Amino acid sequence: MRRWAVPLVAVALAAALPQPGTAQAGTLRADAAAGAVPASGAGGALTAQATQTARTTQAARTTETARTTETRQAAWTAQGAPSPVTALRRHFAEHTGLRISDVGRVYRDGKAVVTIWRRGRVEFDASGVYATDTTGRTEAGRGAIREFEGLIGRRLGSTRVICFPDEAYLSGPGYETWLPEGKSWLGLIGPANIKQTAALPQIVNVFEPATLGALLSHSSVKRKLPSGTYRQGTVTLRTLYRVSPSFRDRLAGPPKGRSAKITVGFRLWLDRSNLARRLTTTWRQPVPGTPERPTVTVADTRYTGWGSDVTLAPPPPEDTADAGRVGGDFSPPPALPVG
Repeated sequence: MRRWAVPLVAVALAAALPQPGTAQAGTLRADAAAGAVPASGAGGALTAQATQTARTTQAARTTETARTTETRQAAWTAQGAPSPVTALRRHFAEHTGLRISDVGRVYRDGKAVVTIWRRGRVEFDASGVYATDTTGRTEAGRGAIREFEGLIGRRLGSTRVICFPDEAYLSGPGYETWLPEGKSWLGLIGPANIKQTAALPQIVNVFEPATLGALLSHSSVKRKLPSGTYRQGTVTLRTLYRVSPSFRDRLAGPPKGRSAKITVGFRLWLDRSNLARRLTTTWRQPVPGTPERPTVTVADTRYTGWGSDVTLAPPPPEDTADAGRVGGDFSPPPALPVG
């Protein structure tokens, strides 16, 4: 299989973001398989019994996971909540996961020209994000956005992306032209873009301890809330590039000159266990040729279900086409033009 990076999706008039989105890869395949077979006679009874057993097992696992999470959170509260970075690393060590949902909008002249919705799940391992399974939808405005769609040769529509450290699987608008009949997934091998995919359309990746630490150290406002803690501040693109591997993956090179001084305003809500539950960011970027009409990008991400038992899996091999064998060449993924 040839080596390709995970494709990106437009998020600004001249900027591109990976096309993300949510998945149910952790659900029991036994349920889906059993549900597709009509129950009739003895075979139907066995199928129904198997389905009920699978559902009971899944319910038991969900209940046990919830109890374990509640016990863990209670213990941490009794001991005093750890620092946000320590709390994050504990979830890495315990190989848990969580759910994410976000919306990102790019504004120009006060009007939203691009909107991206995404929902999904994240699986951790000892080093951080191990896998993501997300489903997203993009809506583009008129004029320049349609021109951009023409340039990249595909619509910015819904897509599903499943990523692991060394492989990615994509399905949805823009990928069908590469797929032979009977295949619904395009399989790629390439650089480990897993952290990048987990963060977008959010420009700041709080799953990176160094990035989370940078937000905490650059907070100019800190307030205690009944639900946890609120932080607010700004961080420059130069700082973000220095601390965030996923942000570096999105740029063609380090931001320079005025671009390096562009600030990203952030608001971060932490729960009582010091885990992120919401992050909003806002940043303004000049558009080449019309610097007086910059784009303003606003992203709002919610994090729920910390400590969930998430085990993600690739799509079935029989539904997947190898990108190195479907013919033709892929264009290099566009990079965020900062610098």
